[in-house]
Amino acid sequence: MASCRALAVGAVFLILFSCLGKVGALLASIPLSLAAAVLCFTWALIVALGLSTLQYTRTPSTRNIIIVGFTLFISLSVPSYLQQYQPISNLILPSYFIPYAAASNGPIHLGSNSLNYALNGLLSLNMVVALFVAFVLDNTVPGSKQERGVYIWSKRSGHESDQSLSGYALPHRVGQFFRWVKWVGS
Repeated sequence: MASCRALAVGAVFLILFSCLGKVGALLASIPLSLAAAVLCFTWALIVALGLSTLQYTRTPSTRNIIIVGFTLFISLSVPSYLQQYQPISNLILPSYFIPYAAASNGPIHLGSNSLNYALNGLLSLNMVVALFVAFVLDNTVPGSKQERGVYIWSKRSGHESDQSLSGYALPHRVGQFFRWVKWVGS
């Protein structure tokens, strides 16, 4: 949800709840199994939303099936390989940070400690690997605009008159300031 009103109302609720200590105590009393179940359903919804953008592509295309399958496989296997390394740290970290702290002692050694840490850290994140692999494959493997689904995103007509999109528009003065940017609008 990217509505300005929804974000503003959510921000107001968060500010009000931060002033009340009882709300924090209520959230802390939620059982771990319930929080894990909510996380599972939330993750499933996010994945379904991400995969719903495939509706504009030619799904039975071998090109698209290979790109999606290879991206999912690499984005799950490369980070799990990097997270097997034990971190070089004297810090006491919570158990859920240990896999991501492995960036200090990962398999990439290029001579610069900061570059090693950055690359090992980025490659231990599933989303970064998925973004990179999908971007490279989608832009290098040949395919038509219909096969890639690009044609649907390049259509501009009809967006100005659609009233359902008015909640997502920028405020009038901000929109006028950025009217030279074609994807922002006025």
